[in-house]
Amino acid sequence: MANICLIMGKSGTGKSTSIKNLNPKETIVFNVLKKKLPFKGSSKLYNEGNKNLFNVDDYSQIMAYLDGINKNASYVKTIIIDDCSYLMRKEFFKTVNQTGYNKFTAMAAHFQGIIQTMENMREDLNIFLIMHCEEVMSDNVIVGYKASTVGKLVDSTYNPIEVVPMVLFSDIIYGEDKKPVYGFYTHRCVKGTVEIPAKSPADMFEEDFIPNDLSLIIKAMDSYYN
Repeated sequence: MANICLIMGKSGTGKSTSIKNLNPKETIVFNVLKKKLPFKGSSKLYNEGNKNLFNVDDYSQIMAYLDGINKNASYVKTIIIDDCSYLMRKEFFKTVNQTGYNKFTAMAAHFQGIIQTMENMREDLNIFLIMHCEEVMSDNVIVGYKASTVGKLVDSTYNPIEVVPMVLFSDIIYGEDKKPVYGFYTHRCVKGTVEIPAKSPADMFEEDFIPNDLSLIIKAMDSYYN
């Protein structure tokens, strides 16, 4: 079973930037939104010519790629799907004229199909699903966050956070110098009055907030499991 981690957070909090320090020769990025990676030199490091960046937004295509990597690309050690929230959103727009609850069930099933494919992949693979989050409100007050999907009909039956072993929540904190520090929350905690939905295996991380660097996450997982 591959190491699977969900990276969740608001836009602009450093989710995609966390790819920066990975080895591009061992990494493949599935770019659902076909957007440029937000760090200097990314277009030279990750592109179709290097065969490490693929612009795909279809479930079946991604699962076919994953199967091929698992069987035929032993040099690949890290896989990123960015931003996989839009796999559901794009399917929603493709099926906008369809009525009934079944299409929402199908969306959840397709997303879970990707998770199940990952679960059956090589143990030396680290797979990161990058998703946006949505605010959870109570009496017009933000009390927490959830993974961004396509609405309550999906949320009532499927929660991506529950089906992965590890969730890191990207956020920004400000130091005494008022400068922003980008990082990931590693454990469930409360920031002010807002619950942060992070989780990780017991004792994998000592700190609640760590730098937004996936290479550090991979080192922590390798040390923990091996």
